[in-house]
Amino acid sequence: MLLGTSLLAACSTSDNMPDGAAPLARPYVSAHRGGAAYAPENTMLAYRNAARLGVDDFETDTWQTADGVFVLLHDQTLTRTTDCSGTVTAMTHAELQACDAGYWFSPGQGTTSPDDAAAHPARGQGLTIPTAAELFAYAASLTGAYRPTVTIEIKDVLNAARDAAALVTLVQASGIKDRIIIQSFSAFALNRVKALDPAIRTLYLSSGVPNPGLALDRAIADGDDFVAPSYSERGVDAAYVERAHAAGKGVVPWTADRAADLQALRAMGVDGLISNFPGCLLQLQSRLKARRMLPEELGGADSAVCRS
Repeated sequence: MLLGTSLLAACSTSDNMPDGAAPLARPYVSAHRGGAAYAPENTMLAYRNAARLGVDDFETDTWQTADGVFVLLHDQTLTRTTDCSGTVTAMTHAELQACDAGYWFSPGQGTTSPDDAAAHPARGQGLTIPTAAELFAYAASLTGAYRPTVTIEIKDVLNAARDAAALVTLVQASGIKDRIIIQSFSAFALNRVKALDPAIRTLYLSSGVPNPGLALDRAIADGDDFVAPSYSERGVDAAYVERAHAAGKGVVPWTADRAADLQALRAMGVDGLISNFPGCLLQLQSRLKARRMLPEELGGADSAVCRS
């Protein structure tokens, strides 16, 4: 990613940031579920749109289907985001292809929330639930100056060992292992990843239970590369970030969507920020590459850049 000298002077860099064309601005911009406010979450349309805006990282979630294919979906159930019902883990990949992955998307929502009264411009547009392999291949196709990373979450904590082993194999075969970060709320899953391939970077997600300081202790002890607390957790402050940096860990809070929150977190010195409105942080960094936030394929009205 080509940055002007004035921007480089204003935005410092970190050794813990994703491996792209260095240097990247800090904090790096991670599109939560592809930028869920701008396009149907966890679809290839969302990730192509995120690339169009110029994000640094594609954040996503994954489950294994009944026939062992990693697909990109946040929920284990299909009802919230598609026109299908049931659980993704009970269905084959072929069966999932009949689901409309854009069915409930409404522009400007942080993440999809079914609302019959809202506009649904992605319905019937042929959006399917993609595979992790598809996203890896797309990221691998982006070369040269623009080389975004992928942060992918192991969701199935009941089958963490199985999914960690299978996902490590998929990452190793992707051709962009150095650009993929595996994340989870499960310490066991991340420990399994590191045991199988210590070179794969891991990110430990926490949600304030019992507190972010203890989560950081765990990440330090287990050798994770990043810790990711909720942006609004008590105790996530400049001292927390300083302590993480002293231990060689990056801090990547989730999911700040308002300009004021993003600015406050930037002032703490965090390394990355996961956002449903990634254009908001890009705009604050003077790096936003497009005026329209929604994909052209969806037509009609646009979305606000930042959450109000």
